[in-house]
Amino acid sequence: MAMSTNTSKQPAERRVWHTPTSKAALYWFLFGLLFCALFYLLYLVLFKAPIFTGPWFDKVFRAGVFSYLMIVAVSMYALRTRFIRSLPWKSQNWVWMHIWLGIAAVLLALLHADFRFVLHGYCANLSCVTDHYWGMPSLYGLIFIAVSGGIGRLLDMWQTRVIAHEASTNGAGISKAIKDRLLELEYIVERFSAGKSEPFKQYCAAAMESIGQLPANLANLAPKEQANFQRAYEALGEHARLAASLKKQHQAHVIFRSWRYTHMVLVPLALVIITYHGIAELLINVLYVLPK
Repeated sequence: MAMSTNTSKQPAERRVWHTPTSKAALYWFLFGLLFCALFYLLYLVLFKAPIFTGPWFDKVFRAGVFSYLMIVAVSMYALRTRFIRSLPWKSQNWVWMHIWLGIAAVLLALLHADFRFVLHGYCANLSCVTDHYWGMPSLYGLIFIAVSGGIGRLLDMWQTRVIAHEASTNGAGISKAIKDRLLELEYIVERFSAGKSEPFKQYCAAAMESIGQLPANLANLAPKEQANFQRAYEALGEHARLAASLKKQHQAHVIFRSWRYTHMVLVPLALVIITYHGIAELLINVLYVLPK
């Protein structure tokens, strides 16, 4: 039996899902840029003087010390978000500090190492791994943290864009609201299919499992069931559309959560190595408390 399956769609009200960028983004960017520019300018100006090349530059200007101080400041973001929520500033301000000071810490660490292990002086044997108080793993660990953080920021932007787009266009909102609406639609379909023929119920059961599109094989129904089937079909169409939207939002959550768990496991290991290197350098080569 041929029947119309066109559903009357009401234009969903478009919502605005956007958080204005904090001014702290610009402030921390300028601070990190100017601070690093000062050291790099000194490095470029004094590069031709033999006494200032290589490790002499860091012994005079202590780029490594400032790099480690920035790493400590960047690590405070984890304390702010998980343990000490009473710290000042909004969470968004801490995010931008976390991003720009993290990049600045890498740039200063490269000066500290005179770009060794990156542009020259590559590791020739395993002994260089532990040389200079685990200097090479510390540098690579810091670079890994920065790259991983950049990937996480891009994933967060992608996740936010996907969820915002779905929430603005699906007519229900974010996942919690979608689940509530899906439950309402299930009750509606159940009410329309109560006491109906077996083909009616079988089609509704199959359509409830559909995501995105409904089954093409429409049920062959008696004329007295067509009106209720039309209403049930509209509810099933909305159910399939919202199920697809919920799936997209869930996938975005899963991808970002997988990155965050990986980041949370590997970053502390890198910080342990960096901290060992930083404390050893500070006590031996800066404060001269311990012998070499």
